[in-house]
Amino acid sequence: MQVTVRDLMTTQPLTISELTSVEESTRKILERAACELYVVDDSGRLLGTISDYSLLKARMIQSDSQEPVAKFISRKMLLLTPDMRLDEVAGYFRESCYPRLAVVDEGRIVGQLSRRDVLRAMVVLEELATASADDDLDVAESCDLATASETGRIHRLESPAEASLPTPAGLRTMPEAETKTDRSLGALAAR
Repeated sequence: MQVTVRDLMTTQPLTISELTSVEESTRKILERAACELYVVDDSGRLLGTISDYSLLKARMIQSDSQEPVAKFISRKMLLLTPDMRLDEVAGYFRESCYPRLAVVDEGRIVGQLSRRDVLRAMVVLEELATASADDDLDVAESCDLATASETGRIHRLESPAEASLPTPAGLRTMPEAETKTDRSLGALAAR
């Protein structure tokens, strides 16, 4: 079973413009309980990231919280593409300190993949490999996955915390829903 980044990625990465103020960026990170925001240009091309650590430093040294985040952006990034294979990506996470990586297609950010997403997929694939066709595959809720009883398809559980997060005004997101349905682990089980 060939699993790619496209099957696993979250399709609504948190993005801001490089002209977004330090104050507004801080508010977005706090409202969404995120560790970083992706900084994009007007066409959605990824320019870099701004982390909670960078915003903390900016607020400590800056007297003007309305200053744009442009000078605090980190442009050092390890990037993934949607068609990369799971085994390839697992190696990137093993060799780097990044807990999540941006997924880009032709320079535009289309999603993000976390180390936890990769680990979850590995567990599910191991379960699928060892389960017989007649077995009911029950994936532990601790993996944030479940099997739909009527279809047997695996899907990502949405935690109550994720479901209730507000979407701040002006937050740029990708048009697809965050829920990983047909292009998710559920699709893998049907293959």
